Amino acid sequence: MVTIYVFEAKIVKTMRKYLIYPPKQYQEKLSKLHGKKIKVIVIEESE
Repeated sequence: MVTIYVFEAKIVKTMRKYLIYPPKQYQEKLSKLHGKKIKVIVIEESE
């Protein structure tokens, strides 16, 4: 089974890491994936 979530996110820098910060409506859905391996595709659009 494959589940795909498509959303715009912010890149947030903490002390040592860069984190992808999803919008609030996706945070609960993504929290269910805690501890699992996932694949992430990052697309940067330039103007």
